[in-house]
Amino acid sequence: MTPTPPSLDSYPRPGITVDLAILTVTDADTEPVLRMLVQDRDSPAGRALPGGFVRERATIAETTLDVLARKVGISLDGEVQPRLLRLFDDPDRDDRSWVMSAAHAVSLPESALTGAKGDLVPVGRNGDLEGEAGLLFDHDEIVAAAVADVRERYEFRGRSVGVAPDPDGFMPEPFTLHQLRRVHEAVVGDEMHKDNFNRRMKDELRTVTQRGQVAVSSGLRGRPATLYRRLPN
Repeated sequence: MTPTPPSLDSYPRPGITVDLAILTVTDADTEPVLRMLVQDRDSPAGRALPGGFVRERATIAETTLDVLARKVGISLDGEVQPRLLRLFDDPDRDDRSWVMSAAHAVSLPESALTGAKGDLVPVGRNGDLEGEAGLLFDHDEIVAAAVADVRERYEFRGRSVGVAPDPDGFMPEPFTLHQLRRVHEAVVGDEMHKDNFNRRMKDELRTVTQRGQVAVSSGLRGRPATLYRRLPN
């Protein structure tokens, strides 16, 4: 007689959370700084990335939107897609229980975070959060993974193809090549060679025209510079 397999209910089950590393670049057109949203928590007390547990019969995608709406106070438009970083599954990551985190990164322009709950903390050159002594759980590891993920998309040195101008859309259009380079430098955490950067980016941009003339910047320091937009996908 074939033994009856055990019920799935007899297996231990971890709790599943969705934690969000929300990235933006503030003052993208003047003095760009890469930042990440950090919140205060009461139980347990401390600083952490916004997150929440996956509720019964809910999907990861639904939980992501719920965290953004309920914990952060914002909503995404259809063009923004959270990126799964990886599953953080160290059994000891949460002292309260056995909890795994489906950690995501979300890149947003500064304007989309108006009224968001939390603090936009600068990301240092080495990829940590300036002024943060240590986040709860393993959120420092999630921060490191999110910063490495976004920097990989913005760094063009050592690569012949595959780097788009401001791929995560931190900067509003139109912009100058100088402004675009400053945003890439803010994300990567290092300076870039001006001529190499301009040469690589120009093939991915189109100039802005007004009444048949090339449009140039105004109200900025220095000589007026050509304005660009990204090529449509």
